[in-house]
Amino acid sequence: MSLHSHAWAVACCMAFAAQPAMAACRGASGDSRLPVVELYTAEGCNECPAADRWLSWLAQRQDHPALLALHVDYWDGIGWPDRFAAALHGKRQEARVVLSGKRVAYTPQVMIGQYTNVEWRDGRQVAERLREARATPPGADLALTVARQGAGLQLEFTGTARNTDVVQSQPLLWLALYQDGLASEVKAGENKGLTLRHDRVVRALHGPWRWEGKILAGKASIPVPDEEGPLGLVLFAESSLTGAGLQALDLPLSACLPGQAGR
Repeated sequence: MSLHSHAWAVACCMAFAAQPAMAACRGASGDSRLPVVELYTAEGCNECPAADRWLSWLAQRQDHPALLALHVDYWDGIGWPDRFAAALHGKRQEARVVLSGKRVAYTPQVMIGQYTNVEWRDGRQVAERLREARATPPGADLALTVARQGAGLQLEFTGTARNTDVVQSQPLLWLALYQDGLASEVKAGENKGLTLRHDRVVRALHGPWRWEGKILAGKASIPVPDEEGPLGLVLFAESSLTGAGLQALDLPLSACLPGQAGR
């Protein structure tokens, strides 16, 4: 499941020089499991805007799960390059599909834990997958500290496995910076002439970090996007053997960044 070498992961966790922070905030996971819903999407895909709207609708619901819209780059050569796309998103999608025993990655594709072919139009199926995830005790405890450093964010995180079974599942930790309230005027491809609006767009994805003992601690640095729009972070842990979610932490950055509140 790991998409990068151990050396790459260590490089992402390197220490940062101490500097005074403008603002800081902290988050910690709770006693119940927070599911992660992943939408793999692309601005060049004419079936994706409806799924994008569905994700935005889900984000407005009370007690919503952690939501991530991962724009893939394999549509970029078919008429319209998606400015939010990243190669790592497609690599993660493909690895998750293979791990689940499936063969095809597609857009729009919704994943919840080990389930990689969730039918997002089927409200009952989505609700059942979320209920199942929430009913399962969390396998890890997560904590995240965020400080503003110049034009970026300095992050410190920890993941603590709750039992030896979790450690034996070879857990992975991922960190995503997302942004709401984004829009693009599409001038070519299948969605030519449309203005597409997006929420929970992943602007940076870091990981995976693997921990072999009970506790994993690390640091990362992420630049803040130039575009305006509310930002948030999702720190999430999953089994590298099954893809099942272990725990997630969703931290809106309104308390951390000047100007974020009320957007």
